[in-house]
Amino acid sequence: MLLALFLLPRGASALTISPAYVDHTLNPGDTVIETLKVINDQGGQITVYPRAENFTAGADEGGTPQFYAAEEDPYGTALAKWITFDSQPIVLQPNERANLVFTINVPTDVQPGGHYGAVILGRAAPETQGGHIGLESEIGELVMVRVSGDIKEQASLAEFGFKQPQVWYNHLPVDFFFRFENSGNTHLRPVGNLFVKNWLGQQVAAVVINEDLKGVLPHSIRRFDFAWGGASSGGLKEKPGFTEGLIQEWENFGFGKYKATLVLNYGASNKIIVDQREFTVWPWRLLCAGGVVLLLILLFFALLMKLNNMAVIRRYEKMKKTEQTEKKQGGSL
Repeated sequence: MLLALFLLPRGASALTISPAYVDHTLNPGDTVIETLKVINDQGGQITVYPRAENFTAGADEGGTPQFYAAEEDPYGTALAKWITFDSQPIVLQPNERANLVFTINVPTDVQPGGHYGAVILGRAAPETQGGHIGLESEIGELVMVRVSGDIKEQASLAEFGFKQPQVWYNHLPVDFFFRFENSGNTHLRPVGNLFVKNWLGQQVAAVVINEDLKGVLPHSIRRFDFAWGGASSGGLKEKPGFTEGLIQEWENFGFGKYKATLVLNYGASNKIIVDQREFTVWPWRLLCAGGVVLLLILLFFALLMKLNNMAVIRRYEKMKKTEQTEKKQGGSL
């Protein structure tokens, strides 16, 4: 995975780093050496200074990390002080690459569970940094370490439902979300599927959940959004006119009652969470238009039958008239 972020406020130069994060399971006292690849993609010369910070889950439930200083440890999950590297700046010419080697030294007396830090590349030297990571001028690699011991993998589904609950949906896609609550002491990556069955009990879809393995930090909740029936409906007009709505229902057709079953598994022991929701798709514009077309077809066939019957009656009357004429002519002879 690559991570690119502008280092200069005006975007004159940019860096790409790889990988965007590292994730290890280690024992107390272990040492790991890591290499961060840094590329100056464009612009002029760039000088960056490496430093370590800690991070925790942000309050937005969107997975945005909240960074704090290496000396702080309010959550008991700090890792920054375990990281050591050459503090000399990295000077990169345009399109030049460099490797930043750093070491993770796990203390022998550390508590088990997840610990979280980051290697930050900033424009200013560490001793001149007045604040935490600034997304317009810095870039970082997340470092996650699960220290072995009394690991508690505990989680629950805080909420599972529809982004826009409705009595029925006019068309697909249907947008879902769930909020995954991690109450353990290590980060978890919930994965699984959303299985959808129609009103006949036939499975019509299996949507992959969290395919890119997003993590949930301890004692936090993260929200996951996904959709069935195509991409998210956010690109469709919310209150379309009849014709626009008819086209949406035709291109994103669904009909009847559906049952959606969310199946998630997480942790080393693959613990399972299951929940269900039901919903109905009722494309009323399409049904109305179809009803009108069907009515016109029925009227057309009714008209054809009437015309055919009238033609049969005329032929019959003509035939009877002919027979009567012939009888009269025969009698006169």
